[in-house]
Amino acid sequence: MKRSSSFDAYLSKQLEDIAFAQGYVLDLMEGEDGLSLEDALRITIRQMGVKEFCERAEMRKQNVNDFLNETRKLKRETLDAFLKPFGLRTRIVAEKAS
Repeated sequence: MKRSSSFDAYLSKQLEDIAFAQGYVLDLMEGEDGLSLEDALRITIRQMGVKEFCERAEMRKQNVNDFLNETRKLKRETLDAFLKPFGLRTRIVAEKAS
């Protein structure tokens, strides 16, 4: 689906709000497409703008671009750093097998 540039600009502006951005990431994972956390982050970062995300996350652009281009797999600590600007973090849960 092709979106208009005005919608993209509107969504990018909305993603400046942490609560909105948090909900956006979670909705991408919980929606009918059920994206992985990494894919939801890639979409959100591209939509908000790489430069803006780097400033908010205090990360080097090259590290973010490597993640966006899927040239590096993130360790849990790094994934948490990518989630921090959205007020999110990872959690590993182990359950008893049935």
